[in-house]
Amino acid sequence: MAEETTFKKLKKGLLELLRGYPSYRFFGKIEYYLKESKSSLEVLGTDGIIEFASKKESKELNKKLTSKQWAMLKADGKNEPNWYRLSSKGVDLAISLINLEHSEKMLQSNKEMRRFTIVMILFGLLTLFFGLIQLILPYLKNPLF
Repeated sequence: MAEETTFKKLKKGLLELLRGYPSYRFFGKIEYYLKESKSSLEVLGTDGIIEFASKKESKELNKKLTSKQWAMLKADGKNEPNWYRLSSKGVDLAISLINLEHSEKMLQSNKEMRRFTIVMILFGLLTLFFGLIQLILPYLKNPLF
């Protein structure tokens, strides 16, 4: 079983954000996957992977929250959520991670196909060998010359 690294957790979070790109703003997605939420958000914001909503946008988005969501925020000790979305660098990173996963699957598939090809070549050579034996044995019993 593969080890669950921070990078794999980040990938899951980025793919969640990618589903709503570009029109949706999220809170709590990255925090759910990366438990070091405050420092992780700061690093991702500094690196340009995510961009935070302005104060004005945050106020508008906070109005859309349900009382259940507010209760969950209060339980986590937060006064209001950090709203963010993927930036263009974040989209590039998410797509690169998808391509990386796909190339790893293709590498595994290539290894399996290589084994299959070798088995098929051996099977063909074995068939050729038995075919030649069937041609040679009757000739040895009744030589033409």
